[in-house]
Amino acid sequence: MSESSSSGASQSAGHGADSQHGLTHCENCNAELHGHYCHACGQSVVNPIRHVGHALEEVFESFWHLDGRIFRTLRDLLSPGRVARNYIAGQRVRYVAPLRLFVIVSVLTFFVAQFAIHVDENSQFLDINGMQSSTVRLGNTKKQIKHAQTIAEVEELRTRTVKGLLAASAAVPAKARNAIDTSIQAVNRQADKRIDALRVEQKLDGAQVAAQKAQGQHDAVTPAPDSILAAKTLAEVETLRDRRVAPLREELATLAPGSDAAVEQGNQIRLINAEAGCRAAQLQRAHATASEGPAARKSDAERYGESECKDVGDPLSFNGKPWNAQTNPLTVTWWPKFANDWLNRQIGRGEANFQRLTKEPWRYVSALASAVPSALFLMVPLFALLLKLAYLGSGRGYLEHLAIALYSHVYLCLSILAIFALMLLGAAITPHWSAFGWISGMAIGLLWAWMPIYLLIMQKRVYGNGWLLTLLRYSVVGSLYFILMTFAAMALAVAAVVRM
Repeated sequence: MSESSSSGASQSAGHGADSQHGLTHCENCNAELHGHYCHACGQSVVNPIRHVGHALEEVFESFWHLDGRIFRTLRDLLSPGRVARNYIAGQRVRYVAPLRLFVIVSVLTFFVAQFAIHVDENSQFLDINGMQSSTVRLGNTKKQIKHAQTIAEVEELRTRTVKGLLAASAAVPAKARNAIDTSIQAVNRQADKRIDALRVEQKLDGAQVAAQKAQGQHDAVTPAPDSILAAKTLAEVETLRDRRVAPLREELATLAPGSDAAVEQGNQIRLINAEAGCRAAQLQRAHATASEGPAARKSDAERYGESECKDVGDPLSFNGKPWNAQTNPLTVTWWPKFANDWLNRQIGRGEANFQRLTKEPWRYVSALASAVPSALFLMVPLFALLLKLAYLGSGRGYLEHLAIALYSHVYLCLSILAIFALMLLGAAITPHWSAFGWISGMAIGLLWAWMPIYLLIMQKRVYGNGWLLTLLRYSVVGSLYFILMTFAAMALAVAAVVRM
C-alpha cells in the first residue's frame, strides 16, 4: 500500500514537474523524471522532432553555446601557447576540444582554398625541348584574342602567333613538333570561337566576315607542307602520315629489336600516329558538326574523337621501354603479386589522369586541395611524436604533445585561411581600388613571416625552457618536420593525380 502510494506520488511529482511534455519517464533510458533533464543519462524531455518550435530553439541554443566557446578559443589562440597551456592545465570547458577544432578549421580552410586558388586554362606556357630561351607564352595571346573587338584584329593576332610558332617548328627535331602543332590548334580554336561570337554580336553577314578576315590576313602564313596540321581531308592525313612514317620504319628495320635506338624510333612513330589520329578526329568532328547544322551540340561532338592532342608526348617508360601493365609492368621484387597488380593499376590511372591535366588543370588543384586535410591528419601525430622525442624526460605524455600539435596546426590553418580570404578580397576589391592590392599583399607577407615566429614563442611558453634550449629543439623538430612534410607533399601530389 505504502509502496504503491510512494510510486504514485513519485510519478505524480514527475508528471507535475514536466506536465507540459506529458512525460513521466525518460524516453532514452526509462528512468523516472524529476525535472527537465534525466538524472541518469542527461537527455532533455523536449523532443525536437515533434515540435518545430523546440527544434528551432535547440538549433539556436546549440549554435550560441558553440559560438561562445569558438570565439573564446580563437581569441586566446592569438596569444602563442595560451590555449594549449590552459587546456593541458585542466581548463578544458573554456575551449573547443583540439581534435574537433582541428577538423572543423582544416576542412573549412581547404574548402575556401578551392575558391581562392584559381587556375586559368588560358595561362599556358609552351616550352620546346632544347629551346628554353625561346619559350612562347600563349596565355597572353589567347586572352588578347578573347577580348578582340574586330574580326580583323583576331586574324592579325592569329597570323602573328602562328607565324612565330611555325618558325620555332623549323628549328626543332620532328618529335618536338607535336607540341607546337598542339599550340597552333589551340590558337586557331580560340580565334574561331571569337570570330563566331563577333559575327553574332555585330550581326555580320558572310561577305563582311570574309572581308575582315582578309584584312587581318595581310601577312598570313600557311603550315609547312609536310605538317599533318595542314591536312584538309582524312585521305591527306593518311598520306602525310605515311610520308613521315615510311623512312622511320625503314630505319627501324635495320635496328636490333629491343635496343634503345629501336625503342626511340618506335616512340617517334607512335607520336606521328597519335598526331594523325588527333587531326583525323578534328576533321571528323568538324564534318559531323556541319552535317548536323543547328541541331549540333558540343557535347555530342566529343563522341566523334579526341581532338585536343594535348596528350601526345613521350610515353611513360621503365627499363628503357614504354610502360605497359601487361607486357612491361613496374615490378617491386619483394612485393606480392596482388600488391604489384595494384601498383600498376594506380600507374595506369595516373597516366590517364595526367593526360587530362593538360586540358583541365583545375581538376588537379581541386584534387590536391581536397587531399591536403588527409595529409595533415597524418602529419599532426607525427609532429606530436617529434615533440615527444625532443622533450624526453619532461614528464609529459604523448597525448599532451598531441594536444599541443593540434592547436599548433589549428593556428597554421587559420593563418592560411586568412591568406585565402585576403586573396579573395584582393581579387574583388583591387580592380576598383588599386591600393588594396598592396595592402593585401603586405598582410599576406606578414602572416607568412609571423607563422614560424608564433610557433617558436608557443613552444617556449608551453614547455617553459630557456630561449637557447627552446631554439635548439625548435630547429631540430622543425627540420625533421620539414623533411617529413616534403615527402608527404610529394606523395600527396602523386596521389592527387591518381585520385582525380
